[in-house]
Amino acid sequence: MEVTFSRFVQALRNADVRVSPAETLDAFDVVSQVGIENKRLLRDALGLALAKTRDEKERFEDAFDRFFLQLAFREPAKPTFVRDVDREALVEELGRHLSGGLVRTIDSVLADERDYLAFLVQQAAEDAGISAMRTLREKRLYAAKIAQALSLDELEAYLAGGGTGNGADPLLRYLRQYFHGEIREYVDAQYKLHVDATGRRALLEAALKSQLDRIPREYHVEVRRVVEKLARKLAREHRRRQRRAARGVLDLKKTLRRNLSYDGAIFEPHWRRVKREKATVYVLCDVSGSVAQVSRFLLLFLYELTDVLPNVRAFAFSSALGEVTDTFSRKAPEEAVEQALFDWGKGTTDYARAFRDFRELCGRDLDSRSTVVVLGDGRNNYFDPQAHLLKEISLRVKQVFWLNPETRDRWSDGDSEMRRYAPYCLDVRLCNRVEHIETFADQLLTAAR
Repeated sequence: MEVTFSRFVQALRNADVRVSPAETLDAFDVVSQVGIENKRLLRDALGLALAKTRDEKERFEDAFDRFFLQLAFREPAKPTFVRDVDREALVEELGRHLSGGLVRTIDSVLADERDYLAFLVQQAAEDAGISAMRTLREKRLYAAKIAQALSLDELEAYLAGGGTGNGADPLLRYLRQYFHGEIREYVDAQYKLHVDATGRRALLEAALKSQLDRIPREYHVEVRRVVEKLARKLAREHRRRQRRAARGVLDLKKTLRRNLSYDGAIFEPHWRRVKREKATVYVLCDVSGSVAQVSRFLLLFLYELTDVLPNVRAFAFSSALGEVTDTFSRKAPEEAVEQALFDWGKGTTDYARAFRDFRELCGRDLDSRSTVVVLGDGRNNYFDPQAHLLKEISLRVKQVFWLNPETRDRWSDGDSEMRRYAPYCLDVRLCNRVEHIETFADQLLTAAR
């Protein structure tokens, strides 16, 4: 029971139902109280203990039904020729050519005893370690292992060798198809329980590995959730680093003086406190059509890091540049991003004008503690790039990073001006996937402290 319940909890987590270890123990107490005889009572009781929101309750009920009704194999829709076959005679004939286990399986299905087939499939799946399945490609592998455990290869060889030579062969071919179909459905159900409850995770993983500007719109919500989760994880890690860094290094002299009364034993170490001035990060995002998707996810990522980044001021531009920091402080992140794209993404891209506007807005605030991040492809629509504007900004701040969704081999194509802007940046990084944003955010948190 403990093993089964642990697997059920894992299935719930795969279905995006948040279940903590404490809630798992509470739910196990619930099972001990209500028992497992009444399925409806068990489902309702566990639902109260484990599902918190309306969406979670829907996912809980779906996962519960799929997990505990996985043995309810559908009844085969027997074709009309089944009535023309003598079951006892067929079983006796097969007994002379096939193993006893396979013959019994065939006989049980013909006798409508589907529970026996369900038991065999589940046992074979457990022996094959199906709970360790992690990828979509493994489904076929586990289906083949279960079929081999049920000796279906004997049935294949028997039919390939001519079969019974009478009217029973169509029935055997039908049963072969039925067995393989039930095995595939069982493996698919296990995949959804243990790997991908919604059926969209594999597609989402493929989308995350592709370029951000090519992710279909219907996956934006899922990608946003992934971005937020990665950002929160990164924020937790840097909070721990900040606590360790704030402690400073050991002050040996004060430590020795404080511990004289302990005969030289170190009981009260003293640390040199490190006081840092707050830095400011200025983020300039090109929100024109060619870069809008990458800017969208970068802004969402940075929004989730606002409590660990020192100070963040965000700006959006296509031609004219405007500050969107207040928009993010007043609205939900996705709403704020859409507002920024709508307000500042309509013009023809002009980096020179954007840098000029930025200098006018923030020129007096830039100092050696400032970090400037530019996100854009550097394509200036054949306007004068005026690279000296970026040079002036670079000389006044600590560092300039440029995130470009295009690879270096495209910097010389068409209206790209990246080769003129790159010399005034500390680093120019490729940024067209979620993992690129995550890696850069990690570096930014370290550099901006």
